[in-house]
Amino acid sequence: MKTQLFKFFLFLCFCNPGLANTPLTDVLDKLQSSWDKTQTYQAQFKQVVYSKKLHTKDETEGTIFVAKPGKIRWEIPGQNLVQILNGSRMTQIKENKRRKRTVVDIYKDVSKSVDLKALAFLSGTASFKQSYRSFLGAEDAEKIELKLTPKSSPSETYLAEIDKKSYFLRALTTDTADSKVRIDFLKTEINTNLEPSLFEYQPKPKDTVHENP
Repeated sequence: MKTQLFKFFLFLCFCNPGLANTPLTDVLDKLQSSWDKTQTYQAQFKQVVYSKKLHTKDETEGTIFVAKPGKIRWEIPGQNLVQILNGSRMTQIKENKRRKRTVVDIYKDVSKSVDLKALAFLSGTASFKQSYRSFLGAEDAEKIELKLTPKSSPSETYLAEIDKKSYFLRALTTDTADSKVRIDFLKTEINTNLEPSLFEYQPKPKDTVHENP
Protein backbone atom coordinates (compact mmCIF):
# COMPACT_ATOMS: atom_id res chain seq x y z
CA MET A 1 0.00 0.00 0.00
CA LYS A 2 1.24 3.46 -0.80
CA THR A 3 1.37 5.46 2.40
CA GLN A 4 3.49 8.32 1.10
CA LEU A 5 0.54 10.72 1.17
CA PHE A 6 0.25 10.20 4.91
CA LYS A 7 3.91 10.51 5.85
CA PHE A 8 3.73 14.21 6.37
CA PHE A 9 1.21 13.68 9.19
CA LEU A 10 3.45 11.57 11.33
CA PHE A 11 6.58 13.48 12.34
CA LEU A 12 6.52 17.26 11.87
CA CYS A 13 9.23 19.64 13.11
CA PHE A 14 9.50 23.31 13.92
CA CYS A 15 11.89 24.63 11.32
CA ASN A 16 11.40 28.38 10.79
CA PRO A 17 11.70 30.18 14.14
CA GLY A 18 10.87 33.85 14.50
CA LEU A 19 9.15 36.38 16.68
CA ALA A 20 5.35 36.49 16.65
CA ASN A 21 3.30 39.58 17.50
CA THR A 22 0.02 37.80 18.20
CA PRO A 23 -0.27 36.29 21.71
CA LEU A 24 -0.34 32.51 21.78
CA THR A 25 -3.66 32.40 23.63
CA ASP A 26 -5.31 34.54 20.94
CA VAL A 27 -3.95 32.31 18.18
CA LEU A 28 -5.20 29.14 19.86
CA ASP A 29 -8.62 30.62 20.62
CA LYS A 30 -9.12 31.81 17.04
CA LEU A 31 -7.82 28.55 15.61
CA GLN A 32 -10.11 26.52 17.88
CA SER A 33 -13.11 28.66 17.01
CA SER A 34 -12.45 28.26 13.28
CA TRP A 35 -11.91 24.51 13.65
CA ASP A 36 -15.03 23.96 15.76
CA LYS A 37 -17.17 25.69 13.13
CA THR A 38 -15.71 23.54 10.38
CA GLN A 39 -17.56 20.31 9.64
CA THR A 40 -16.31 19.76 6.09
CA TYR A 41 -13.71 21.27 3.79
CA GLN A 42 -12.03 20.65 0.49
CA ALA A 43 -8.87 22.07 -1.06
CA GLN A 44 -6.36 21.62 -3.79
CA PHE A 45 -3.01 20.47 -2.46
CA LYS A 46 0.57 20.39 -3.58
CA GLN A 47 2.99 18.08 -1.81
CA VAL A 48 6.75 18.10 -2.30
CA VAL A 49 8.78 15.21 -0.84
CA TYR A 50 12.57 15.46 -0.66
CA SER A 51 14.31 12.15 -0.01
CA LYS A 52 17.50 12.75 1.95
CA LYS A 53 18.84 9.27 1.24
CA LEU A 54 18.09 9.16 -2.47
CA HIS A 55 18.49 12.91 -3.10
CA THR A 56 15.26 12.98 -5.10
CA LYS A 57 12.27 15.29 -5.18
CA ASP A 58 8.74 14.02 -5.75
CA GLU A 59 5.80 16.36 -6.36
CA THR A 60 2.14 15.40 -6.04
CA GLU A 61 -0.91 17.54 -6.78
CA GLY A 62 -4.56 16.81 -6.29
CA THR A 63 -7.66 17.48 -4.22
CA ILE A 64 -8.47 16.62 -0.61
CA PHE A 65 -11.98 16.30 0.83
CA VAL A 66 -12.55 16.07 4.60
CA ALA A 67 -15.67 15.40 6.67
CA LYS A 68 -15.28 15.42 10.43
CA PRO A 69 -14.74 13.19 12.19
CA GLY A 70 -12.34 10.80 10.52
CA LYS A 71 -13.23 10.93 6.82
CA ILE A 72 -10.61 11.93 4.24
CA ARG A 73 -10.54 11.50 0.48
CA TRP A 74 -7.46 12.15 -1.69
CA GLU A 75 -7.75 12.43 -5.47
CA ILE A 76 -4.45 12.42 -7.41
CA PRO A 77 -5.27 12.71 -11.13
CA GLY A 78 -1.63 12.50 -12.22
CA GLN A 79 -1.44 9.00 -10.75
CA ASN A 80 -5.04 7.95 -11.54
CA LEU A 81 -5.30 7.31 -7.82
CA VAL A 82 -7.95 7.84 -5.15
CA GLN A 83 -7.47 7.08 -1.45
CA ILE A 84 -10.38 7.09 0.99
CA LEU A 85 -10.08 6.92 4.77
CA ASN A 86 -13.32 6.35 6.67
CA GLY A 87 -12.60 5.76 10.33
CA SER A 88 -10.02 2.97 10.35
CA ARG A 89 -11.06 1.61 6.96
CA MET A 90 -9.03 2.64 3.92
CA THR A 91 -9.85 2.08 0.27
CA GLN A 92 -7.35 2.72 -2.50
CA ILE A 93 -8.58 2.87 -6.11
CA LYS A 94 -5.91 2.75 -8.81
CA GLU A 95 -6.99 3.02 -12.44
CA ASN A 96 -4.78 1.54 -15.13
CA LYS A 97 -6.00 3.21 -18.29
CA ARG A 98 -3.62 1.35 -20.57
CA ARG A 99 -4.87 -2.04 -19.40
CA LYS A 100 -8.38 -0.69 -18.93
CA ARG A 101 -8.77 -2.04 -15.43
CA THR A 102 -9.14 -0.73 -11.91
CA VAL A 103 -7.42 -2.25 -8.89
CA VAL A 104 -9.12 -1.72 -5.54
CA ASP A 105 -7.24 -2.39 -2.30
CA ILE A 106 -9.44 -2.45 0.79
CA TYR A 107 -7.84 -2.29 4.25
CA LYS A 108 -10.38 -3.02 6.97
CA ASP A 109 -8.16 -1.67 9.73
CA VAL A 110 -5.48 0.69 8.44
CA SER A 111 -4.44 1.58 11.99
CA LYS A 112 -2.01 -1.35 11.70
CA SER A 113 0.10 0.67 9.24
CA VAL A 114 -0.96 4.32 9.73
CA ASP A 115 -0.99 6.38 12.92
CA LEU A 116 -4.64 7.46 13.04
CA LYS A 117 -4.00 9.75 16.00
CA ALA A 118 -1.95 11.94 13.70
CA LEU A 119 -4.72 12.05 11.10
CA ALA A 120 -7.03 13.50 13.72
CA PHE A 121 -5.11 16.73 13.20
CA LEU A 122 -6.88 17.11 9.84
CA SER A 123 -10.18 15.37 10.44
CA GLY A 124 -10.75 15.24 14.20
CA THR A 125 -12.42 17.33 16.88
CA ALA A 126 -9.55 17.81 19.30
CA SER A 127 -9.13 20.68 21.75
CA PHE A 128 -5.79 22.28 20.85
CA LYS A 129 -5.17 23.61 24.34
CA GLN A 130 -5.94 20.30 26.02
CA SER A 131 -4.24 18.02 23.50
CA TYR A 132 -1.07 19.93 22.57
CA ARG A 133 1.80 21.96 23.96
CA SER A 134 1.93 24.99 21.70
CA PHE A 135 4.62 27.43 20.60
CA LEU A 136 4.53 30.36 18.19
CA GLY A 137 6.94 30.72 15.29
CA ALA A 138 7.40 33.24 12.50
CA GLU A 139 4.59 35.65 11.68
CA ASP A 140 3.86 38.10 8.87
CA ALA A 141 0.81 39.97 7.62
CA GLU A 142 -0.76 36.86 6.07
CA LYS A 143 0.24 33.89 8.19
CA ILE A 144 1.54 32.65 11.50
CA GLU A 145 3.39 29.43 12.31
CA LEU A 146 2.31 27.26 15.21
CA LYS A 147 4.17 24.31 16.64
CA LEU A 148 1.96 21.71 18.32
CA THR A 149 3.40 18.83 20.32
CA PRO A 150 0.87 16.17 21.40
CA LYS A 151 0.88 15.79 25.18
CA SER A 152 0.25 12.07 24.75
CA SER A 153 3.27 11.65 22.47
CA PRO A 154 6.01 14.24 23.15
CA SER A 155 8.28 12.80 20.46
CA GLU A 156 5.89 13.99 17.72
CA THR A 157 5.41 17.62 16.71
CA TYR A 158 3.23 19.40 14.18
CA LEU A 159 4.14 22.64 12.41
CA ALA A 160 1.03 24.33 11.11
CA GLU A 161 1.08 27.42 8.93
CA ILE A 162 -2.14 29.27 9.75
CA ASP A 163 -3.89 31.86 7.57
CA LYS A 164 -4.43 34.99 9.68
CA LYS A 165 -7.62 35.96 7.88
CA SER A 166 -9.54 32.71 8.30
CA TYR A 167 -7.36 31.01 10.96
CA PHE A 168 -7.42 27.90 8.84
CA LEU A 169 -4.57 25.65 7.77
CA ARG A 170 -2.42 26.86 4.85
CA ALA A 171 0.49 24.42 4.95
CA LEU A 172 2.28 21.69 6.90
CA THR A 173 6.00 20.90 6.85
CA THR A 174 7.80 17.77 7.97
CA ASP A 175 11.53 17.17 8.35
CA THR A 176 12.56 13.67 9.41
CA ALA A 177 15.80 11.72 9.18
CA ASP A 178 14.69 10.22 5.85
CA SER A 179 12.77 13.01 4.17
CA LYS A 180 11.51 16.56 4.18
CA VAL A 181 7.93 17.16 3.10
CA ARG A 182 5.93 20.31 2.55
CA ILE A 183 2.26 20.29 1.67
CA ASP A 184 0.34 23.42 0.73
CA PHE A 185 -3.45 23.70 0.80
CA LEU A 186 -4.85 25.98 -1.92
CA LYS A 187 -8.30 27.35 -2.75
CA THR A 188 -9.76 25.92 0.45
CA GLU A 189 -13.56 25.78 0.67
CA ILE A 190 -15.00 25.40 4.16
CA ASN A 191 -18.33 23.74 5.06
CA THR A 192 -19.11 22.70 1.52
CA ASN A 193 -21.81 20.10 0.91
CA LEU A 194 -19.85 16.87 0.56
CA GLU A 195 -21.87 13.82 -0.43
CA PRO A 196 -21.43 10.76 1.84
CA SER A 197 -20.65 8.73 -1.29
CA LEU A 198 -17.29 10.55 -1.55
CA PHE A 199 -16.11 8.52 1.43
CA GLU A 200 -17.45 5.16 0.28
CA TYR A 201 -16.56 3.04 -2.74
CA GLN A 202 -18.58 0.19 -4.13
CA PRO A 203 -16.34 -1.98 -6.36
CA LYS A 204 -17.61 -2.45 -9.88
CA PRO A 205 -18.02 -5.96 -11.38
CA LYS A 206 -14.86 -5.66 -13.49
CA ASP A 207 -12.70 -4.21 -10.68
CA THR A 208 -9.84 -6.28 -9.33
CA VAL A 209 -10.43 -6.22 -5.59
CA HIS A 210 -7.94 -7.12 -2.85
CA GLU A 211 -9.35 -7.52 0.64
CA ASN A 212 -6.83 -6.94 3.43
CA PRO A 213 -7.18 -7.30 7.21
